[in-house]
Amino acid sequence: MKKFCPLLIGLLLLGSLNSCDWIRSRLGMPTSDELKLRQSLMLRDSLDKVARAREDSILEQTRLDSLERIVDQNKTKRYHVVMGSFIMDNNAQRMMKTLTTYGFTPQKIEFANGYAVISAFQTDDLSQACKRMNELFDLDITPHDIWIYDINQNLHK
Repeated sequence: MKKFCPLLIGLLLLGSLNSCDWIRSRLGMPTSDELKLRQSLMLRDSLDKVARAREDSILEQTRLDSLERIVDQNKTKRYHVVMGSFIMDNNAQRMMKTLTTYGFTPQKIEFANGYAVISAFQTDDLSQACKRMNELFDLDITPHDIWIYDINQNLHK
């Protein structure tokens, strides 16, 4: 027992003089510096993931906003007073320019058959579209093929 006590006291002193890092390094475990490094790397990775997720959400919101603007621009009234259908774009542009000079806000509608129709007036009320069509007949720019297009016919693209 006399030999055992100094050995025990020596081991206790040796253990108290050395840090846990020494024991961990002897056992093949990570030291406190290695643990701090791992923790800082994990924290940086987490912050990077949050930043990437935030950037992705901002990009997604921007994409959704632009899609919403496109949908709003393409929202159209049901009835269109059509002033003509054109296969050649320059003729359609000329009709749009003429209608603009008369105070209309023309709209170009692309049909699935390759023609573009120029709408001089757009409304959701059929009787108002008929009234406007009759008024347009009095103008000297009105062709003989003026008609009312209902978008529910789905002839457009």
